[in-house]
Amino acid sequence: MTTRRTGGQSAAQRRDRSRGQVLVIFVGSLVVMLGFCAIVLDVSWFWVNVLRLQRAADAAALAGVVSLPGDVPGAQAAAVRAAAQDGYSLSNNCGADGITPAAIPGICVNQDPANMRQLDVTVSAPVSTFFMRVFGMTNVTAIRNAKAKFELPVPMGSPLNYYGVYQLCSVAGTCSAQPDAVSGTLPSQGFFGAIEGEGSNRSTGDAFAPYYNGKPTTNAQYNATGYDYQLILPSSGGKVWIFDPTFCATATKSSGSGHAGAGDHWLGPNNPTGESTYYQLWNTNNAPLNSGLWTKIADSGSLFENENQIDRSATYGSTTLTNYADQGTPSTAKDCQAGSGTDATKGGYWHNKWWPLASNLATGGTYILRVMTTNPDGVTGNLGQSFENMFSFEVTGGGAGKIYGNGRMVTYANVDSGAQTFYLAQVDQTTGAGKTMEIDLFDPGDVGQSAWLQILSPDGSLANKYATFSWKADANAASGHTSSGGTVSCLQTFGGTGAAPPSGCPNLTTGGTFYQNSWVTILIPLPSTYGTTGLTPPGDPAPGWWKIKYTVQSANDTTTWMVGVRGNPVHLVVP
Repeated sequence: MTTRRTGGQSAAQRRDRSRGQVLVIFVGSLVVMLGFCAIVLDVSWFWVNVLRLQRAADAAALAGVVSLPGDVPGAQAAAVRAAAQDGYSLSNNCGADGITPAAIPGICVNQDPANMRQLDVTVSAPVSTFFMRVFGMTNVTAIRNAKAKFELPVPMGSPLNYYGVYQLCSVAGTCSAQPDAVSGTLPSQGFFGAIEGEGSNRSTGDAFAPYYNGKPTTNAQYNATGYDYQLILPSSGGKVWIFDPTFCATATKSSGSGHAGAGDHWLGPNNPTGESTYYQLWNTNNAPLNSGLWTKIADSGSLFENENQIDRSATYGSTTLTNYADQGTPSTAKDCQAGSGTDATKGGYWHNKWWPLASNLATGGTYILRVMTTNPDGVTGNLGQSFENMFSFEVTGGGAGKIYGNGRMVTYANVDSGAQTFYLAQVDQTTGAGKTMEIDLFDPGDVGQSAWLQILSPDGSLANKYATFSWKADANAASGHTSSGGTVSCLQTFGGTGAAPPSGCPNLTTGGTFYQNSWVTILIPLPSTYGTTGLTPPGDPAPGWWKIKYTVQSANDTTTWMVGVRGNPVHLVVP
């Protein structure tokens, strides 16, 4: 048998040669695929470590920023500690540019030069490689940045150097302006500052100070430290005053509603006992979000503790115990009418008068005035105390000081009839533009007749016009009543007969109080153009102040307010 040849090669030879070419191609392809796998593995490993590094940088920035602007070394140290908890034990060491770390691995932490409330963090670390070592690359440097800043809690209730100033109404209903701490009188802000006793029920309007939510059920929102009010003192310092700091029950008014004077009165569920209110002044050392850095510089201590007192004057009280509201009055109650005491140890000495909590503060900056009814030395000591104490604050001295509610506060409105406009909260353009403003009102409209709430915007495009909003009440809202709504400009809080509703407001004539012991959340979207045409309507002393207009037939209402801008106060800065 003869083998046929073509071009000098047999068929078998040609097949052997083809097999060799396939093998070469396969091996080459395998090398390429392994190379791709190596690249994918190394890149994946790199990004896993980059994400880990980013988390460390984010955590470092958030941990440190709360110590700004006053404690830059403390902010840097806190950032370094936070990075160490994520596995990067480094010391703050910036390179010549002051922005990136001087070494690898390394961390650089700085206060932002353009914003004293922003912390900039850069972290670098080597990431080991696997297959890239073949090409002599044993590691790749990863660098990640994070920026965090904080906005202070939204100022509430007052753009001025005084807070919670109303008017003093007699039992007969005649009213006079509240005196200034120095001389003259102060214009009314429409409400007194207020706090309820630790042993009270929160259903009477104070959401946080009372321990109970229908005794013996506890209040899940109870806060032993009560409420913080923020003071801004000029560099020259100043003096801090409290009006009517003592508890002194006043008689109910013979006409209208509510109580005479500042309105102090007993509440349920406990019988009247000695009542306690505590005031503390803290220097934040210019780190208002880090209480660990604060220094207490004044304390009322036991001065206003266990006060079992009534005003027996003809103006604000009575010699007849039955004229005192709520839980009755113990026959042992002492007379605390103004002038009945001759020194600071007697309640009458500071009833309806200004008391200096701190004098001659030489250092300006940010301070916190704390008010509480829980004994700071024993959190269960005042569980039998059920009352409401009203007060006002004022800052005096050189320069223009300010004092306001610090993100949340309690007000006591003693309006007989008509409309009253309150300063609600200040939202500037930087804080609010493009975000959503949230207003939380607890137990609003707990009055005797019809009541409505409207919100006035300071935005130049609206300028003191009523803002539209959406709202929703929690599960405690009255059954059978609407518990949410959208694109409205007025909210009715009490259904009944009485005053005619403001223009554009609903008029439900039945139902009574709709939001007893209930939170109502109001949301107002702020456009990106917010503030571009101005935020100071005519007559306002400062820009950005929103207001609430409260229209009632007769009101004696305690309400807790909270206002914030969603996304604040502490957050990362997105590039």
